[in-house]
Amino acid sequence: MERVATAKEQPARKHIWRWGYWGLLVAILTGSVAAYAGWWSNFRAYRPEFSTAEPLTIQEKAPSRSVLLWSESVLESPMDGAVHYPFGVEPVRVAKGEVVAEVLSGSQKAIVRAQQSGYFIPGLDGLEGKWSFSDIWPGDGELPAGSSLRPKVEGTRVGRGKAIGKLVPQPQELRAIAYIEMDESVRRQIGKGVILFSIEGERPQRARIRAVHDFGPKAKVYLTLPIFPVSIPFSRNKKIEFFHGEKKGVVLPESALLQKAGAMGVYAFASGKLEYRSVVGQPLPGGRFLVTNGLKAGDLVLSRASAGAERKVLLW
Repeated sequence: MERVATAKEQPARKHIWRWGYWGLLVAILTGSVAAYAGWWSNFRAYRPEFSTAEPLTIQEKAPSRSVLLWSESVLESPMDGAVHYPFGVEPVRVAKGEVVAEVLSGSQKAIVRAQQSGYFIPGLDGLEGKWSFSDIWPGDGELPAGSSLRPKVEGTRVGRGKAIGKLVPQPQELRAIAYIEMDESVRRQIGKGVILFSIEGERPQRARIRAVHDFGPKAKVYLTLPIFPVSIPFSRNKKIEFFHGEKKGVVLPESALLQKAGAMGVYAFASGKLEYRSVVGQPLPGGRFLVTNGLKAGDLVLSRASAGAERKVLLW
């Protein structure tokens, strides 16, 4: 006679079937994920990410610390008192005859005017009258370092005949002395009497060459710079970058480069497969690399060289 499940046995069987169902579902999902992961790995192996070698031309620059030269005159207080600067304590362009300072003492007031148009600088660096072309130009020694501008404070008490600031007449030519590394490009520029430069990363400009001391691998140059902004008198030294020549090549992400046997190289796509090629070049800002030898514009290379190997690949 067939045995009928009791009321206690029926819930137990349902519980077993439920766990069996969920176990089977988990096994199916796990197997599906593993199969997809294997397929995707195989797909990526045969269809890796590529980068295209893009043409790029850069101008080579060499930094140099320069010495700046200009004419200036120190303005003195006509009496004892507290100095007031109508234009504030920042450098400012003034016209001839304009009031640049007032010295106050009780009910008395003395006015200091600009003797000519120019930049009024309410401060000194201590090198006024001591910084000259005749002292700096001779020889091939290291260029001197300037001092920081010490600005005056509004309301400072000054004695008669004491400095309250200085005037840098305008217009005038801003001159510079600097050392520059010599190569064929620089010699050609010197031969033409002008040289391409930039100050602190600003746009390239051309300076007129006034004189040159050629010391072989380097030269000492005396220049006239094309502009003289009001911010210049803050410092008598400036970093100048001189442009040498052009360097042409193709640019890639740095991740496409791999060091192998002491040399740099890439995995390039050719005839349906990846092949390792040695390249020559230099790093660029922004995680890029300029290849000057070993690749041409339009070449496809593996974007991540660390995952590369010489093998067959598919583009699509």
